[in-house]
Amino acid sequence: MFMKQLMSITANLEQPGILRNVIEKLASRHVDMGFTNAIVPRQWNAIETSGIQATVSGTIDMYKDDAGKEVNIPFDSCFLFTCIKGKNDFFNLEWSSSLS
Repeated sequence: MFMKQLMSITANLEQPGILRNVIEKLASRHVDMGFTNAIVPRQWNAIETSGIQATVSGTIDMYKDDAGKEVNIPFDSCFLFTCIKGKNDFFNLEWSSSLS
């Protein structure tokens, strides 16, 4: 019989303020190219998209509760952050994905 083992994983960013600033600038972009006014089938919504690639670095900390062991793994990875905007809305961060 196997016992469940608890593990906690935390990502610590080196410069979260700079990353936040880049994403806020992406989300606050005020250029509307007009795509939200496109004619689309009923029950669909036309959206405007905006994306930016940013390098994110920091450490991933893993801690196994029962063993008391901690592992720190440094990382440096590119992420793609994507905002979308509906008609008469603001850009909102919808998803991000690692490019590595």
